[in-house]
Order: sequence, then C-alpha cells, then structure tokens
Amino acid sequence: MRSRTFQEYVQGPIQIGMGLGIISLLARWVTGTTILSSPESMVKYGVFGGIGYALMGAIALFMFSFIGKRVRQDFPVGLTIGDYLKARLHPLGYWILIVILVITSLHILFIQGMAASTLCQFLFDTPLYVGLFFFFAFCVLYAGFGGLKLIHGFAAFQVISMFAAVILIPLYFFVKEGIQPVYDGIRLYHPYMLVINKYDLWSFLFAGLLVGFGQFFFDLTSWQRLFMMEMKKVRLTFSLSGLIWIIFPLSFSSLFIMVIFTGGFTDIHSILAGLANKITTPFFFILFVLCAISAITSTFGACLHSLVSLIVANILEPLQTKKSDQQKIRMACLLSICIGGLVFVATLFYSPNLLELLFYSGNIYSALLAPILVIVFSKGKVADYIPISAVLAIVASYIIQPHVSEFQSIWFSGLASLTILVICTILTLIKNKWRIVKTKL
Repeated sequence: MRSRTFQEYVQGPIQIGMGLGIISLLARWVTGTTILSSPESMVKYGVFGGIGYALMGAIALFMFSFIGKRVRQDFPVGLTIGDYLKARLHPLGYWILIVILVITSLHILFIQGMAASTLCQFLFDTPLYVGLFFFFAFCVLYAGFGGLKLIHGFAAFQVISMFAAVILIPLYFFVKEGIQPVYDGIRLYHPYMLVINKYDLWSFLFAGLLVGFGQFFFDLTSWQRLFMMEMKKVRLTFSLSGLIWIIFPLSFSSLFIMVIFTGGFTDIHSILAGLANKITTPFFFILFVLCAISAITSTFGACLHSLVSLIVANILEPLQTKKSDQQKIRMACLLSICIGGLVFVATLFYSPNLLELLFYSGNIYSALLAPILVIVFSKGKVADYIPISAVLAIVASYIIQPHVSEFQSIWFSGLASLTILVICTILTLIKNKWRIVKTKL
C-alpha cells in the first residue's frame, strides 16, 4: 500500500515503541560489514580484535541513548537530522553538515554494496553484475518505493532470521567439533590471534571507538528512528539495542574461528568457501545465506530510505516551490533509482578491502564527534566555526594520511577538530568580554 503523506513515507503510520524500535535499530546496525568486517578484525588483530569490534558498536549505541534523550527534549518533533540541524545552526554551518551527511551516507551504501558483491561471488556462479543488479533492484523497490511501512514489514523477518543464524549455527558447530580441538587448532596454526599485548590491537580499538562514536552519532537512520520513538523510551531502546547487538559480531567471529582452526587462509573469500565446506547440513547453510542477505538488504534499504528522505525534505524542498505530498513521494522514488544505480556502478568497478573501506571514512567520523556533541549540548543556535572545524580537521587529516598510519590520521582528525573548537571558543569568549568592557568604557 502506498504512503498517503510524505510524513508517513518517512516515519511510518504510527509512533514506534521499544520492541519495534529495537528491531528497527538492529535491522539497521546488523550489517554486511558486521558479518564480514568483524571476522576480518579478528583475523588481523586477534581474538581480542573481534571482541573489541563488538564492544565498540555496543558502547557507541549505549552512548547515543544519552544524546537521543537530550535531542528529543530540546526538539520533540522532526522528520530527519536535517530538521534538527536547521534549528541549531546558521545557514552556512547547516549546509556544510548536510553535504557531509550525503557523502557519508553514500559511502555507507557503497560499503553494503561491496558486502553484497562478496556474497554474490560466494553464492552464485554467474557474472557479478547479474547478482548485484537483483540485489540493488530489490532494495530500491522495497525501501525506496515502499517507504518505512514496508521496511518495518520486512524488519521483523530479517531480524528473526539473523538471530536464528547467530544462535543455532555456532551452537551446531561447537557441539559437533568441541571447544578444545578449536582452541588447540588456533594455538597451532594462528597463535598470534591469542596475543593481547599488540600495539596494533590497542591502536585499532582506540581508533575504532572514535570512528564508532562518530558514525553512530551522525547516522541518518538512527536519527530518523529517534524521532519516531516515544520520548520516554528513547534511552532504554538504544541501550538495549546496543546490548543485543553485541551478540552478532561475536557470533560471526566464532563462526569464522570454526573455519580457520584447521589450517590457513588467504582472504575473506577463502574463509567463506571454508565455511561453506564446514556447513554440511543444508538447513544451516540456507540459514546462514538468509542471515547474510537479510543483514545487507536491511541496512542498505534503511540507509537508502533515510538518505532519500533527507534530500527531499532538507535539500530539494527548501530550493523549490511547495510540493504536494505525492510529488515528494515521487521525487523520493526517482532519487532511489538514481542513487541505487550510482552505487551499483561504483560497486562493479571498485573493489577495496571491507575493513580498510570502513576505516577510510574514519577521519570524517572522528572529526565530527566533537562538533556534534557541542551542537547537541549547547543552548540555542551554535556558531559556524563548529561545523567548519570539522571540515578543516578532515582536510588536514587526509593531507597527512600518506605520511602516517591510518589509525594515527584518525586520532589526528579528532584531536584537530577538538583543538580548533577550543581555540575558537576561547577567542569568542575573549572577544565578547572585550566588547562588554569597551561598552562600559
């Protein structure tokens, strides 16, 4: 059924409670990246890297619950994060953050496209563009055309299938193989994975917290869900979502441990192939595939819908004469096709490592962390130097990135943004103090 109004297209027909809120957030944050990057974190940084990956996301969701409650108290009614930013920022700062939001959202869609590409290569013996075309077409139809009502209609099934996979498949493996043989195999073939005092591990965890906080705090879908929830249930909903979310990366990491404990591997594709050989029961193999498809499509669909809603409500509408609700919905559908096509082409012609791709945008999220906190916890409109500080920090971090490690550039980006904010705030206070003194004189 088509949405009757644009607000219904963006927010659905009803205000959601805690149960549907948790399902909606899990459908957004249990992603293709969660399935593939959490095992890559474990392989690259050891078992504690996989555990750290899980903790980073859970802590970020828990911390967002405090931001969410403050936002809803100050701004109880809104459709998107753009509505909130428009109320808190002057025009220059508003448009700076809107542009960054669009860029980061396209990047998230591209990451999910890469996860879909990996899955298609693993599952289908056909040209890559065939599997990807059907994936993007499905996501555009159900999320771009169906709106939030259809997204929530799929969300329950997607989350249930993911839960079934992360609980039943590891249980099946460990009952079949036993825990001791797995531990002995890791000690024999991959002893480095049991080491905790590695410099790279701590660098990864600290940088991951900066990236995770920035990504969760500046995510279109999370903000959109925030405005749909009952105000008194915001903090508990986000906190419980973080607590439940931690199960998924830990379970996916344990799945891949079951593959590599018997020998070596080359890349994520070889691990997936090994997993297929390990899952000899058709039911569990189908369950794993269903889980992976659900995770990728739910995230891509939620992010596509949020991005389209932002563009229509906060970019196109202010630049055009007043449109009817049906005209806005038609624009949203057309935008969904265009964005889906753009990401489809980009995915076909560019194939980076998923974990590297995730952290490549880390400079942006790290630089945004301090400004978004200042915007949320300040009173009234904030000065333009706050979003500008993020832009300066992002540019500076990418300039120095070739000369330092990826984690150091992320730290530098966050520190540079915070430093610029502090300096500008002190100068503003001095300027205001001097103006008061001068007026008295």
